[in-house]
This record gives sequence, C-alpha cells and structure tokens, in this order.
Amino acid sequence: MASRPSDLPPDVCHLLREGDGVLDVRRTRAAGLTEGRIRRLVAAGHLTRVAVGHYVATSVLEGLDAWQQHRLRARAFVTACGRDAYLTGWSAVVTWGLPTLGPPPDLPLVVRPKSPQRSPQTTPYGHVLVSTLPDRHHIRSDRLRVVSRSWAVADVARNAPLAHALVVADAAARAGVDLGSALGDMSRWPDVIRARWVVDHADPRAENPLETLGRFTCIEFALPMPVSNAWVGADGPVYRVDGLWPFHWAASEGDGAVKYDNRPDASFIVAAQNEREWNLRRLGLDVARYGWQLALYRRAELAQRFAALLRDNPPREEPIRWWKHVPGVGPVAPEPADWPSPLPVEVVLPA
Repeated sequence: MASRPSDLPPDVCHLLREGDGVLDVRRTRAAGLTEGRIRRLVAAGHLTRVAVGHYVATSVLEGLDAWQQHRLRARAFVTACGRDAYLTGWSAVVTWGLPTLGPPPDLPLVVRPKSPQRSPQTTPYGHVLVSTLPDRHHIRSDRLRVVSRSWAVADVARNAPLAHALVVADAAARAGVDLGSALGDMSRWPDVIRARWVVDHADPRAENPLETLGRFTCIEFALPMPVSNAWVGADGPVYRVDGLWPFHWAASEGDGAVKYDNRPDASFIVAAQNEREWNLRRLGLDVARYGWQLALYRRAELAQRFAALLRDNPPREEPIRWWKHVPGVGPVAPEPADWPSPLPVEVVLPA
C-alpha cells in the first residue's frame, strides 16, 4: 500500500516542499536530517530514491502519471549530475510543459559540455550525453537547468516519430519560440534533416495535439493542406473550424474525449456542437469529424475520410468567405497568397 503524506515526519515534509518535491541530501545535512534517518524512511517505503542523493515522497510519486513521474525524476537527476548538466530531449520537453504523446523514455536525459575526460554514460537513474551546447541554449535557475525550448524541439525531432515531434513544434511555435535558432548549431548532427523538416512544417495556429495530428495526416498522405483555425461566417467571423479547405468549402473538426467525459454538462456541450454544425452546413460548409483513435493510431483511415470529403466537394473557383480573426482585435481579411492550393502539394517525408 502506498504511504500517505502523514507517514512522513513534518520536518521531512517541509524539506520536500522547499525542494519542490525533491529531497537533496546536500541540503538536508544543514537542516540536521541525517542520511541514516533517510535510509530508514526509504526502507519503510515512505521515500523513494530517484537519483544519487535525491529522494521523493513515495506516495507523491505513485500518484503521478508516467510523464509526471519522468519530469520529477528528471529534475532530481539533472541536479545530481552537477551544475554543468542540462536536461535535454524529451526530459526537457516535459519540463517545459510542452505536449507529449505515447510513453516517456525509460530514463531521463541530460547533456554536459565536451571535455577530454568525459564520455557518454548510462546510470540506473538516467543517461548523460556529452556535446557542445551554446550558452544561449542554457536555461538556469537555482534548482533546475534545462536546454532552451528551441533546442529541445530540434533534439527530439531528430529521432522521434514525425507526428509526435510536430505536436511539440506546433506548441512551441504557438508560444512564440524561434524554432530555427538551434538548427544552425546542429548542422552536422545526425538526422538533423528530420529536425529541419519538423521546424519547416510547424504551424503556430494549431491549438492542440489533435489538430496537429489531423494536419499531419494531410501531409503524410499528400492531401490538400487545410488552414488551421480559420473563421467562417455569412457576414463576419462567427465560427472557427480546426481545419479549413477554403476552395473545397470543407472543414475538419477534432473532438477530444475530454470535452465529454465525466462532465455533468456533457449533454449541453453535445447540443451546442450539433447546433454549431447545423449553422456551418447552412453556410455551405461540409464537415468531417475525427477523434484520437483515428488521428493517433489509424491515420490511413482518417486520410480516406478526408479524401472522400474533398472528393465529394470538388474545388470551386471562389473560396468560402473566411478570416484569420483574433477575437477582440477585429477580423483580418486573408490575403490571396495565404489561400492554400485546392490541389495536393507534393511533400517528401524524411526517412
């Protein structure tokens, strides 16, 4: 049975709070907490060792999901590695709060500067890389060191599935990160071509991973590219759709289950959605809906649905009326150059 927070003595709880959930023995010595006492708390199952000299409350760790556990372990590991170590890869991505898909890596990942005496190593608590890391990509605080968001995006994009990497890149771009700032420093890194592809295809207008996966489906299967989060309406911007093919008068809408699950107002949400879709169709817009199962695991089937939608709505000479509208700022009329081609664009995915 997991230990309860009350199983830990008040002074230990205080030190955990001061360390943002991590107990560092170098700090506890000054507070009079001996290593012998820590070992007894570990033996009793109240503390869990997550890095050399670093512990967390077992009850807290067991109450976290897999990615939250990884983030907590990564914070402890980078601190244990010394002041010149920085979280990188997926450990940096989750630390920055960027979206993740799938399970986390088995161990945290840090990078340290090159030196003749150093080589990469793997410990029971994490992996240590050795590489050149420019100062501008060092982000430091008293208790945490992590690479910049642009470096983290480029790093994971070199090896991660392209769809997963694009989800991270879209979120970073939406936050205003200069995604290309790390690529010049990685010009000779293995698989950097994949990182360039991800950066080139990132879209700051995509608002969540499900929308990114819908757009990636169009890239992957050479379908016409939609406009992310465009606004449509008879006389002005009224409804925003996740993906819009203006010339086809067609749209895609990603439906996350969280919108409906375990909510007392789920019936009202569904009713409002049906009313919204009725109005979209009154504008002449045909709509295809999709969820996580299709977008994450069955993209070939999703591509077939998109293809059928576009085939049933062949391109017209004039696009539907649409806007890049920011509520509260006022509608902005799209420029003709911003209109996506009604025909497929040839895209080569990196190997």
